[in-house]
Amino acid sequence: MTRDARDSESPYGVMDFLAWDHEKFNHHYRPEDVEKSAALMHEAGVGFVRFDFLWDDLEPTPGKFNFAKYDQLVDTLSKQGIRILAILAYNHHASGKGWNCAPDLLQYCKYARTVVNHFKKRIRHWEIWHEPDNPAFWQPQDDMHAYVQLLKHVYPLLKAEDPTCIVHLGGISRSLPMSLRHVYEKGGKTFFDVLNIHPFANPASEGALDAIRHMHKFVLKVMSQYGDGNKPIWFTEIGCPGMADPSSSKNWWLGANPTETVQADWITKIYGELPRWQNVKKIFWCFFRDTQDHFQCGSDFDGLIRNDFLKKPSFDAYQKMATQNVIPDIVTPGGAHGDQPEASAKK
Repeated sequence: MTRDARDSESPYGVMDFLAWDHEKFNHHYRPEDVEKSAALMHEAGVGFVRFDFLWDDLEPTPGKFNFAKYDQLVDTLSKQGIRILAILAYNHHASGKGWNCAPDLLQYCKYARTVVNHFKKRIRHWEIWHEPDNPAFWQPQDDMHAYVQLLKHVYPLLKAEDPTCIVHLGGISRSLPMSLRHVYEKGGKTFFDVLNIHPFANPASEGALDAIRHMHKFVLKVMSQYGDGNKPIWFTEIGCPGMADPSSSKNWWLGANPTETVQADWITKIYGELPRWQNVKKIFWCFFRDTQDHFQCGSDFDGLIRNDFLKKPSFDAYQKMATQNVIPDIVTPGGAHGDQPEASAKK
């Protein structure tokens, strides 16, 4: 069967802030910067990139869409052979509520359907929001009730617009098994095609890989309990800082800042191990490029390249793993999508 041209079999992905051409983000990604990063992503062997398709950008005035910025982003990545996982978020400014507040269902559905219609020949994968179980990105928190209502409304509309599209659960990041259980309890099982999770651990700590492994195991257990054990899992954020001088910035949210060498070694472990695990199809390193004083801690140094586009040792480690193009054999029998359990916690 012919593979969809909007897809990639590669498990090698990255998450980045390619849409951040705004004053509040210090114009982190001007068009020429996107060109630089896209070329470096291609060089590194990146198969997929995940980034925001910001509602306020795409519909600056209610009812009037402007696709110019995102057409350019998509074209730049496509020229480098990089596929896209597009995040449909956040709340529109015209709502009068915060950017991270639960959106109006009707208005969100119009936005999502319009964007999918415009890009459906170029993008197959759509993620409904980002970290809806995280109070930083979804307010108010209600054990995923409002979020599942959003899924139930938007999923059939996107499938009607493009029956071949793949709808992803907004990456969950807190108590992953419990957040996922809430989705199933609220009836969300049939309203997403891929489970996105964000398991993090500090590689500077002993047992970091085991922490990731155990979280993955518990997520699989919940999926199985609700009869959803064959659904693909994408690790759409996993990563850590890599710093030449770990003491030069405040520690990241999981403790001591790792060195650049530790970051590179973590990439080798992640990509050498996780593709073997049951149902795991893709792993997105978070992030591709360092940010400039955005997080005010070590997380500004999560990139494979520095803010000035110079490569870190982690870039070389990622490239080596990706260009080997080895997707490990599934070791344990267990369903159509993969094999071998377990993973960690985030934020």
